[in-house]
Amino acid sequence: MSIGKKAAKGFIKLFRRNMLEKLMGLTTVVILARKLSPYDFGLVSISEVLLYTISVFGSTGINEFLLAYRKDDTKQIFKAAFWFNVAVIVLMVIIFLLIAPFWAAYQEDGRIWNISIIIAGVFVSSQLSVIPKAWLSRNLMFDKQVRIQTPFIILIPLAKVAAVFAGWGVYSLVLPTLILSPIQTLVFYVSTKFKPGTNLFTNRWKEIFNFTKHLIGSALLRRLADQGDRFIIGKVLGLGTLGIYSIAMRMAELFTTQLVMISNNILASVLPKYVSDKQKFYNNYINFLKTFSFIILPFLGIMLVAAKPIVLLLYGEKWLAAVLPMQILIVYSALRAVTSSFNVVMNSYHLNKQSFTVNLFFTPTHLTGSYIGASFGLAGVATALVFVRAMFYIWRVRLMMKAVEQPPVKWLKDLSPFFISIAVTIAALWYGSYYMFNVISGIHPLVLIIVTLIAVVLLYNIIIKLFYPKELQKISGFLGVTYPKAQGYFKAVYRV
Repeated sequence: MSIGKKAAKGFIKLFRRNMLEKLMGLTTVVILARKLSPYDFGLVSISEVLLYTISVFGSTGINEFLLAYRKDDTKQIFKAAFWFNVAVIVLMVIIFLLIAPFWAAYQEDGRIWNISIIIAGVFVSSQLSVIPKAWLSRNLMFDKQVRIQTPFIILIPLAKVAAVFAGWGVYSLVLPTLILSPIQTLVFYVSTKFKPGTNLFTNRWKEIFNFTKHLIGSALLRRLADQGDRFIIGKVLGLGTLGIYSIAMRMAELFTTQLVMISNNILASVLPKYVSDKQKFYNNYINFLKTFSFIILPFLGIMLVAAKPIVLLLYGEKWLAAVLPMQILIVYSALRAVTSSFNVVMNSYHLNKQSFTVNLFFTPTHLTGSYIGASFGLAGVATALVFVRAMFYIWRVRLMMKAVEQPPVKWLKDLSPFFISIAVTIAALWYGSYYMFNVISGIHPLVLIIVTLIAVVLLYNIIIKLFYPKELQKISGFLGVTYPKAQGYFKAVYRV
C-alpha cells in the first residue's frame, strides 16, 4: 500500500475515533453542565493553567523528534527518548507539586490543591504514552492506535457521568480520567511490545534536547498565551465567567481540535518523507489542506450561524452568555484549523528556531490584547484573540511558504475559494437566522439547527460548484490517490 493510501486509511480511522470521542465528550459535558455550575468548570480550568504551563517543558518535542528522525538506529533512539521523557516527567511533577499549594492559596480555593494532585497523575500517565504512540505513528499503524483508545473513549465519559450522579461534584470532571488513563497507557506498551531496557542512553539525550529546545520554547510561549487568557478572565471577570468562556471555547473548537490533531499527526508522519522534493512536498500538503478546508469550513459556518439554538439545546438558558464569545471564537478556530500545520512543515525541515521567533513576539502581544479586551467582557477577550492571532498567522504562512520555496500569496490563492464561499454563505444567511432565532418564538432549537445545517451546506456547495468547479476536480484527484472509494462517491455527488 502506498504512503498516501496508508495516510488516508489512518485519517479515516482517526477521524472515526475522534468523532466518537467528540460525541461522548459532548454528551458528557451536556450532562455535567446541567449538574455542575459555571464556577465548577472555572475551578478545574484555573487548576489546569499552572500544570499546563509547567508541563510544556516535558510534554513538547519528543513526539515530533521521533517522527522527524531520519537515521537508522530507531530502536536505540526510542529507548533514549523513553528515559529522557521519564526524567523530565519526574522533574515537572516535583516542580508542579511544590508550586501548586501557593497557586491554590492565590486563587483562594483549597480544592485547587486536590484537583492539582489529580491532574498531575493524569499528566504522568498521558506523557508516558507518548513513546508508544510515536512508534505507531512513525510506522503508520494508526489502526492499532484506534483499537487501543476506543474503549477508553467510551469508558472515561461514562465514568464522569456516573461520578456526578454519585455526588462527586467538581471532582467528576477529573477523577475518572486519573483512574482509567494509566490503564490505557499500559495497554499501549503491551500492544507495541516496547521494552525500554535498563540502559538510559544518556549520551543521546543532548541530541534529543537540541531538537526539542526551540519546540519547548515555542510551546511554552503558546501555552502562556492560551492559559494566560484563562488566568486573565479568572482574575478580572471571575471564575464563573471563566466557566462560560471554557464552554464557549469548547463549542467553538468542537470540530476543529480533534480534526487538527488528526491531520497534524498524519502530516507529521508523512510529509518528512518528501523533504527532498519541495514541489512534491507542497503539492501533497496543499491538496490535503484544500480537502480539509472544503470539509471543515461548512461545519464551522453551521456552528457560527446556529450558535444560540445550539447552546440552548445542549446547555440551557443559564449558558446563553456563551453565545457571542462562541461565535467570535469560531472565526479564530477556522484560522487555526487551516494554519495549524505550520509547525509540521517547519519541523519537517528542522526550522524550529524560526517557529520559536514567531511565538516570542506573539505571546506578549496576545496577553496584552487579552487584558485590554477583558475590559469589554468575554466578547472583548475573544475579539482580541482573533485579531492578534490573525496578524501572526500571516507571518506563519510567510515562513512556511519560504521553507517550501513558494510565494506566500500562493497559499492564500490556493485556499481563497473555500474562504470566500463560506464567508458569502454566512453573510447571506445571517439576517434570516437572526430573525428565526430572535423574532419567531416557539420553534424548538433542534429544528432551527437542522434548518441552518441544510441551508449552510446547500448554499456553500452551490457556490463551490458554480464558481470553483476546478477545485472540485483537484479534490477528486487527491481522493483518487489517497482514498479511491471516497472519490467514487464524490464524483457521483458533484458530477466531476
